[in-house]
Amino acid sequence: MKENLRILHINDLHSHFEAYPKIKRFFDERSKTAKEVLRLDIGDNVDKSHPLTDSTAGRINVDLMNALGIDFATIGNNEGIGLAKDEINQLYDEVDFQVILGNLRDKKGRPAWAQPYIIYETTAGTKLALLAYTFPYYLTYKPNGWQVLDAVASLKKDLEKPEVQAADFRILLSHLGVRIDEKIAHEIPEIDLIIGAHTHHVFEEGEVINGTYLAAAGRYGDHVGQIDLAFEDHRLTDITIEAISTSDLDYEKGDRDFAVDLFEQGERLLAADVICKLSRKPNLEECAEMVMEAMVQSAGADLTIINTGLIVEPFSPTVTKATLHKSLPHQMRLVTLQVNKEELLEICQDIFAQADLLANQQIRGMGFRGKQFGRVVTSGFTYKNGKIVYNNKVTSKKDKLSLVLVDQYYFAPYFSSINSRQGQLLFPDLLRQTVEKYLRGDL
Repeated sequence: MKENLRILHINDLHSHFEAYPKIKRFFDERSKTAKEVLRLDIGDNVDKSHPLTDSTAGRINVDLMNALGIDFATIGNNEGIGLAKDEINQLYDEVDFQVILGNLRDKKGRPAWAQPYIIYETTAGTKLALLAYTFPYYLTYKPNGWQVLDAVASLKKDLEKPEVQAADFRILLSHLGVRIDEKIAHEIPEIDLIIGAHTHHVFEEGEVINGTYLAAAGRYGDHVGQIDLAFEDHRLTDITIEAISTSDLDYEKGDRDFAVDLFEQGERLLAADVICKLSRKPNLEECAEMVMEAMVQSAGADLTIINTGLIVEPFSPTVTKATLHKSLPHQMRLVTLQVNKEELLEICQDIFAQADLLANQQIRGMGFRGKQFGRVVTSGFTYKNGKIVYNNKVTSKKDKLSLVLVDQYYFAPYFSSINSRQGQLLFPDLLRQTVEKYLRGDL
C-alpha cells in the first residue's frame, strides 16, 4: 500500500509574531492536500520579551499554536527555564495538541502535561514513533524545580521500548542544536528523521547523515518547514525536505497590523498595573543604581556588577509593568557567587579588561534582549587602576563576599573568571520582576 505524509513545522519563534499570518496561511494552504498532514512546533515558541507573552505567561502563544492546528510540540529552554515552574505547569492546560518531552522530570516524575514519546498511526497503518528532547541546561533547570536528563542517553533508553522498536519510522523532535543532531545521526541509526531547533540553523533542502535525514527552519518565523514523505508497505520510499523563507511568501494587507495589535494588547495589559511613581524621570546612571540596589537586596548580597546596556531605556516617572518591560525586556535571572577578595579582583580584571571592547557591541543570546552591552558599573565597591576600594556597606572583615550578577555573565563565554566558578542561580524571578519588587517596596 502506498501513502503520502506531509509534515509542516516551525521552531524558535521566540514570540516573534511578525510572520505569523504568513505561517498561518502557509499551514492552511499546504494542508489542502490528499496527503495526511502533521503540524509540529520544535520549541522556544514562548519568549517573555514580548509584552503579551509576558502578561499571559505564554498562553497567547498556545492560543496561536492551537490556531495553527499544531498536532505535536516539544519545549525549548525558553519554556522550560524562561517560565517559572508554576507557569509551565499551567501553560498547556487548554491545548489542542500533544506535548512530547522525554528528558524532564521532577520529584513526582514526568510532568503531567507531556508524554515521553508518541506512537502515531497513519490512516494507512504506518506507525510513526515521535520522540522529543530539550537541551539539558542542568544548572538552570535544577533551581527551577526540574531534573533535566541527558538527551542522548534518554533517547537511547526510549529507543529500547518495544513499541518504539516496532515503529515503522522514527522522528526526533530535537531542541538540542545542530551539533547534537549531527552526533545522533552519526551514532544512532535507528532515528530516521531529525527535525531540529535551538541553534536557529536552517536546512533549506535538508541534509542526510549516515542515512538519517535532517530538517530545520531557522528562527523568529523567518522560515517554515515542509517535509513530504512517501511510504510503500510502511517503508519510506521518498522524502523531500524544504525550509521556505517567509520573506518569499505573499504579504497581505493586515499582516503588519496583526503583530502590532498583539504587541499593543500586551502593553495595555501591563500598563494597567502601576508599580510606583518616581519624583522625576531618572537618567541611565540612576536607573542602573536602582537595578543594582534591587539585585543586592533581593539576593542578600554585598556587591554587584552590571552593564548599563541592561537598561534599554531609562525608567518612566510613572513606572508600570509596561514601561518596566520596555526598560528591562531580558530573559535573565540573578546568580550569586561567594568570592574572596583575591577572586573578586580576578573577576574585575577580567571584566574591565574587556569593558571598552564590549561597550558598543551588539549582544545576542543568553537572555539578553537589549541593544548594546554598555558601560560596566559596580555597587558596594569601585574598581580603578587595577585596585578595589570597598564602600562602607561592605565590611573588610569578611573572608567571603557575596557577589550578585545577571546570569548572562555566568553563561556567556566572554568572562571565564565567572563561568568557571560555582554559582547559585536564583529562581523564579526574572531581572525585571526583581526590580519591580524593589520599586514596590516588597524586598
